[in-house]
Amino acid sequence: MAVRALIAHSLGTTRDIMRSHLECGGCQVVAETETVAQTIDIFRTTRPDVIALDAGLRSARGLDALTLFRTIRRESPATSIMIVGAPRSAEAQRIFMREGALECIPGPVDVPGLKRVWRRLSDVYPELKRTSQTAYRT
Repeated sequence: MAVRALIAHSLGTTRDIMRSHLECGGCQVVAETETVAQTIDIFRTTRPDVIALDAGLRSARGLDALTLFRTIRRESPATSIMIVGAPRSAEAQRIFMREGALECIPGPVDVPGLKRVWRRLSDVYPELKRTSQTAYRT
């Protein structure tokens, strides 16, 4: 069974990069969202294994990525969440990591960041292609 992924990012170009990267490695991208509200709804209906979450995602109601992150962790502790476009601040990244993020990639997304994420994902999901087999396209 394929590892199912949800991409939650406000920028279409970053969603494209993440989709290509995840699909090349063997993930099935079940949905892409660009707001907190969409992400919550789609997460609850699809229950993905992995979420690529934009640290800058916000909603009109004042919800932010950290609140969304905590909601997902509470409702589905087994879901792997990688923070894409993470703040450059080491302290901000430590907050996400302490809360259980699989990895943080500061924006803009680059090849070294994608490789780090892929190593972590393939450790958690051995059915995915290993890093050396995955094409990195940005």
